[in-house]
Amino acid sequence: MKRQQTGRTPGRPKGNTDSRSVLLNAASALFMAYGYEPVSLNQIAEKAGVTKASIYYYFNGKSDLFTASVTEMMGRIAMYTRQLLAQGGTLRERLVKVAEAKIAVNHVEFETMMREAIHSLSEAQRLQIREAEHDIHRVLAEYFAVAAEAGEMRSGEDPLLLAHAFSSLLMVGGRDTSLAPDAQQSGLAERIVNLFWRGAGPHA
Repeated sequence: MKRQQTGRTPGRPKGNTDSRSVLLNAASALFMAYGYEPVSLNQIAEKAGVTKASIYYYFNGKSDLFTASVTEMMGRIAMYTRQLLAQGGTLRERLVKVAEAKIAVNHVEFETMMREAIHSLSEAQRLQIREAEHDIHRVLAEYFAVAAEAGEMRSGEDPLLLAHAFSSLLMVGGRDTSLAPDAQQSGLAERIVNLFWRGAGPHA
C-alpha cells in the first residue's frame, strides 16, 4: 500500500511558529550571555522550546547557527543605531542614546566570544560576521561624515576610523562594570561620549 503524502518535509518543525526566528533569538541571547563554548545545542533548543532535531532542519550545526544568530543580531543593532541617530537633537546627544542602549545590555565581550568561536568557523562564516559588524560602523561613519560637513565635528578625520574608535569605547564601557559602580548607566554613557567628543568635536 502506497504511503499517503503529508505535504510536510520530514523533520520539519510542527506548528505555525516561525521556529527559525525563535531559534535565532534564543541562540543570540545565550551566546551573548555566556560566550560560544559553554552554550550547547541542547540549551538553545530548550530555550527556544523546540527539539534539537529542529535546529538541524534549519542549520548544519552550532557554527552555522552561531553565524546566523550573530549576523542577524548585528543587523538589528545597525538598524536600531540608525533609528537613534536619526532622532532629533545634537549628534552628541544622540550618541549618548546609542551608548546607553549598548551599556544596558549585559553580554560577554564580542572579541572574546569570537576568539572562542574562531576555530569552529569557516573562513566564509568569519567574513560574514565581520561584514555584519562592519555594517554598524558604516552607520556611525555615515552620521559622522554628515556632522563633519555641517561643522558639528572636526573635518578632515576619517569617519570610519572615528566609528571604530567610538565602538571600541562602547565595548570598554560594556565590559568594565567598575566604571559605573553605582549602576549609573546614563552617567557612564555621558562619560564615554565626553571622552570621545573631546577628540572629535570642533576646535574652539
